[in-house]
Amino acid sequence: MAIATPTLHHVGITVGSLERSLAFYRDMFGLEPLFEVTAEGPELSAAVGVPGARLRFAFIRIGAAEVELLEYDNDRDASFTRRNCDVGAPHLCLHVADIAHSYQELRAKGVSFYAPPLLIESGPLAGCRFAYLRDPDGITLELFETPSTTESTDG
Repeated sequence: MAIATPTLHHVGITVGSLERSLAFYRDMFGLEPLFEVTAEGPELSAAVGVPGARLRFAFIRIGAAEVELLEYDNDRDASFTRRNCDVGAPHLCLHVADIAHSYQELRAKGVSFYAPPLLIESGPLAGCRFAYLRDPDGITLELFETPSTTESTDG
């Protein structure tokens, strides 16, 4: 018997400081945590594959999706150094209604982007626009605007 087609519940991202990351998502995007939890113990350590795991985590809802931000209190790398082309490097894409406005608003709040929004001119995503930025841990976020959004706001 095959596994039933799964659905996405959440995406987890390990962060350096839960407080700093929650403040970033709140201050930049108006997102508040659904809850925050502290966890540890041998069962958790076995389940996450981290001996002596001690962690705090919070879930934030972004549209219909949820993102889990996890802060481990264990020895670990201090920063995220993966490039977008490196295997395993994540990015979190946020759909926005008006990328030009979002880009200007976030820049005014001190966010640095790789480049201004780029219009995709051909292919299956023709008419979409996107721009990459980094969160406080250096993890890539993407703002994404679809043509239907553009048409409804330009209208």
